[in-house]
Amino acid sequence: MRHCRLLVLVLTAAMAAGCAAGAPPAQTALEVRAIQTRTFDTPDTKLVMKAMFNVLQDDGYVVKNAVVELGLITAARDIDLAPDRTDPAGSEIVVGPGWFLSGLRGPVAYRKTEVRDFTGNVSEFGQQTKVRASFQRKVLDNRGGVLQVEAIDDPKFYQDFFARMDKSVYLQKEQL
Repeated sequence: MRHCRLLVLVLTAAMAAGCAAGAPPAQTALEVRAIQTRTFDTPDTKLVMKAMFNVLQDDGYVVKNAVVELGLITAARDIDLAPDRTDPAGSEIVVGPGWFLSGLRGPVAYRKTEVRDFTGNVSEFGQQTKVRASFQRKVLDNRGGVLQVEAIDDPKFYQDFFARMDKSVYLQKEQL
């Protein structure tokens, strides 16, 4: 029985290493900053902050902090990954590396909640306003334990966010 567990552990580690070898190269800090930054054709930073605030609210975020003088907005959104479930039936089972050695005891953990954290910085840039937005995703299990934390660095995700920002800035300018 011990040999089976050890074999499963070794095979799992080998598969994980093989998957990591094919991963694309990490982006540089400058590339990430370029994805996260947009410039709007207005010097009115308050208008742009209000537009950002509206986009975040439309997307289901709760604004936690807003400091107009610094151009800072922080917000968070909780997404239920296993709605209306009291047991893990049908859920993705999540086990730690010690599971193979200790055996399965007690209730299993499963992915329950994703928390998306947002930080936005709005600053005057001559006759324009520059916005830098960053999103982070944190996955929690059904017991509140953190399973995964990662920055969201998908260019399409930011393109979509800034497209909604463009519309919101327009609506703010037109007072609609």
